[in-house]
Amino acid sequence: MVRTGTHSDGMPFVAFHVARASGEVLVAREDDVIVYAASTVKLAVLVAVARELDAGTASPGEELIAARTFTSRAPGAGTFTIEPDDVDEGLPPDGTPMPLADVAERMIVVSSNEATNMLIDRVGLEACNRVLSDAGCADSVLSRLYSDAAAAGTGGPSHLVTARDLARLMGAIVAGRLASAERTAWMLELLSRQTDRQLTSSFPGGVPFGSKSGWVDGIRHDVAFLGEPGPDALVIAVCTRGYENADAEETIKALGAMATVLRGLPPAP
Repeated sequence: MVRTGTHSDGMPFVAFHVARASGEVLVAREDDVIVYAASTVKLAVLVAVARELDAGTASPGEELIAARTFTSRAPGAGTFTIEPDDVDEGLPPDGTPMPLADVAERMIVVSSNEATNMLIDRVGLEACNRVLSDAGCADSVLSRLYSDAAAAGTGGPSHLVTARDLARLMGAIVAGRLASAERTAWMLELLSRQTDRQLTSSFPGGVPFGSKSGWVDGIRHDVAFLGEPGPDALVIAVCTRGYENADAEETIKALGAMATVLRGLPPAP
């Protein structure tokens, strides 16, 4: 069945890009079509944080203040609060100090929008978009905070990606091209614990993997890596639009199983 939404016209669409982290493309389909990114672009925020840690301008124990209300990027729009359906119940009460490392964990492991906004406020949108540029993501952008409806309605860029760009971003992370070895390992460990497992649901045990998914009405994406971190690791990105969640997830999981075959591994039972 088809699904419409703010970012979906209801026309079913699937794109994917499978490659080595080195950039060698194995198979792709409509991977240059620009779609709403949902939470997948949080990868760029994670790398921006890792770079601050590398530079010594941030520390894992640095305290950020838990918040659900933020200042809009739209001039004169004032503040906004995270939409009720997206509230992260695992965060402490507003105003509570949180270690930066814990905030990053919430952003990746459970895809907390509040945690993401806290980190964007800390590192800046420019740093996040610099990550996308450095990874070769020519058609991707992150231009506002999550739930910032006023900024989203200005008609400018929002959170945009392509399947090709998502694979390039994950590949650059896995290959260690965007941060130090220490911070790369930190990022990959967080990605290995993402709770929304779509592509990775069929990945076999005993082989390193990690992922970052994203979804809103009519949009379901996932990007993952499989294999020992480095240039030979497999990366796969899938973007879907216009499907009900269950149908999109079935498609993404099937493509994840295909990726294990390309990697020469048997899918998990």
